[in-house]
Amino acid sequence: MLRRYETIFIVRSDLQSDEISTLIDRYAGIIASMDGKTVKVENWGKRRLAYPIEKMREGIYVRIDFVAQFKVVSEVERNFKIDDNVIRFQTVKLSDKVDLEEIEREIEDALKKEEDQRKEELKKQEELKKQEELKKEELKKEELKKEEELKKEEELKKKETVSETAAEEAETPEESDGKESEAGDEDVAQEASPVEADEERAEEE
Repeated sequence: MLRRYETIFIVRSDLQSDEISTLIDRYAGIIASMDGKTVKVENWGKRRLAYPIEKMREGIYVRIDFVAQFKVVSEVERNFKIDDNVIRFQTVKLSDKVDLEEIEREIEDALKKEEDQRKEELKKQEELKKQEELKKEELKKEELKKEEELKKEEELKKKETVSETAAEEAETPEESDGKESEAGDEDVAQEASPVEADEERAEEE
């Protein structure tokens, strides 16, 4: 007679996610091999234990909701006992009567929900990738902009240096030999000499 059961088992907290998935597949396989049906599997993740077990304070909780005969429960629990990765387990009967059509619908709904969750996770991952790519592009643009600004500053500094050099050259006068000034003085002296001569004549008269 088919009944509905719920088994919660705790595995070691140091197991990797792929090891946990393998473990779950193994027990779901035992149920399926004995004409049982797994309705739903839930990985509740790492939780603190109510009390230390074999010096461990944390464990990973897994719940399996399934439909099977009682002999399947006995076989699953027998495997739990000899599995070093399983530190505790408990099975509870949920229902004595099972409607297989309803169970099938529930399984389909559970599978659809899991598929939707996977799609949602993939969508989030794609969005994160896009955001990372946009950030990288923005960083590249900022780096290019900084490089261009530095080049412009360097070019301006070069131009300022050239302008300063040209200005200094323009401010420095050429040295003269003094010939022009001397010649000018002589001309003035020559022009003034006839006047002086007239004055001297007037005094003599």
